[in-house]
Amino acid sequence: MFRRILFTCLVLSVLLITSTAVLAQDDILLYGGNQDIDNIDPAIGENYSINAALRSLYDALFIARGYDIEPHLVESWEVNDDATVWTFTLHDHAVFHDGSPVTADAVVYSFNRMMAISGPPTWRWETITDENSVQALDDHTVQFTLTQPYAPFIGTLTQVFIVNPAIVEANAGDDMGQAYLKENAAGSGPFMQGRWEIGNLYEFTAVQDYWAGWTGEDHLDGFIWIIQRDGATQLNSILAGETHVADQATPADKDKIIESPNHVWEEHPGTYVNTLKMNNLGEFTSDVNLRKAIAHALNYEAMVQAQEESISLMFGPTPDYFPGYVETLDYPTYDLDKAREYLAMTPWPEGGISLDYVYVTELSHEIVPGLILLEGLAEIGIEMNMVPMLWPDMVASCGSPETGPDIINIYTVPSFIDPDAHLYNQYHSDQWGSFNSCSFYENERVDELLDTARVTGDAGMREEMYVEAQEIINEDQPSVWMYTLNSGTALNTCVKGYRYSPYYQVTALFQDLWMEDC
Repeated sequence: MFRRILFTCLVLSVLLITSTAVLAQDDILLYGGNQDIDNIDPAIGENYSINAALRSLYDALFIARGYDIEPHLVESWEVNDDATVWTFTLHDHAVFHDGSPVTADAVVYSFNRMMAISGPPTWRWETITDENSVQALDDHTVQFTLTQPYAPFIGTLTQVFIVNPAIVEANAGDDMGQAYLKENAAGSGPFMQGRWEIGNLYEFTAVQDYWAGWTGEDHLDGFIWIIQRDGATQLNSILAGETHVADQATPADKDKIIESPNHVWEEHPGTYVNTLKMNNLGEFTSDVNLRKAIAHALNYEAMVQAQEESISLMFGPTPDYFPGYVETLDYPTYDLDKAREYLAMTPWPEGGISLDYVYVTELSHEIVPGLILLEGLAEIGIEMNMVPMLWPDMVASCGSPETGPDIINIYTVPSFIDPDAHLYNQYHSDQWGSFNSCSFYENERVDELLDTARVTGDAGMREEMYVEAQEIINEDQPSVWMYTLNSGTALNTCVKGYRYSPYYQVTALFQDLWMEDC
């Protein structure tokens, strides 16, 4: 124990020295980040910290600012009558970090590479594109020809980050550059990489003559994402002036932030959805009645009281303020008698089984529901093992049903405001292999409904399909729907330009920030 305490103190000392040294520079924002940035390949990486890095290192066709989706690399566009042919004209002055132009060919290369690798981001386009869908009409005109209409297409293009083909090809190896791009950027974004120390810190340096310019009155010279995994460290660091932003400050510390004359507290309803995904092909959790027993063994109200974060309970697969929410579902509530009734319908009517609960190491807001569920399951004779894991290892475990845990705590964030963005990547069987779909759920009718709804233009028909899909999902209970995490961010008042966005509620659009008298 002494060695562990000593090591922790040494790490904190190094971070403090690093932070103090950087603080002496002008306009370098020090950001207390809860999560590592473990893969910056646009074809692979997709979570809140990775997306914050991708938005900083790369440019996409469109960008989310606040609640709006705005053209970014795109200057103008046209679409045909049935919304299958989209023609985009790119800005002719966009350049990669090496000075080479961002062309339509680069867009085609980036999109096709992403689809060929078939990583987590590609669920958006898998059923609406093929190998001939994207073509460069000239140096700055690119055309997407969809195989069928796709209602929320523009919203998905915030995730089409453009890579520099020359750099990728020079480092392609035998994996299309995945090993290289995991830790090395090849973009045109407002920032470039500096120090890159996984588990410690990530440095971003501003491109002073950034082709798109800067939207604020000024701009950052750079920022450093410093890993701070617990709320106490984030609070103490920001109040001491060692950091300027704490990305997941806890509501318990809200008053301390507000009472400080040099800090502000930003809180907003969140789209950060927390579910317990149960392996629907697991030894035990393949049984639907066991899954329902688990869902009824969780004390939801106790979780609200115990969590340090501000949360809003979910009443089914979709948050009650998100498009597609169905208010008539008979969703599970905490009821140990009902949990025992469902358990009695399984091969283990008296319990006597052991389940693993996987969560991010030392992440308190994933530990809390685990401990509450452990207590509830013990009441019905089921043992639950708390299994901490690093996030990259959790992602890897979701690669197949054979390695998928019995129960795993997963946060998902819809990448655009549409039911397709929330439901498809979690509940369509084509999405197995991503952490979003770590329940390994499969229902042919749900697949059919989700496939059809995403290509249907009629809003009423889409709504009916999403209602039916969620009724089936609710009955199958592939996951335990817990809550959405309200967005709580603490900022030094010297940080300017922050604007909340539901598209990346935990972080900021760093290119829009600047600092005054920090």
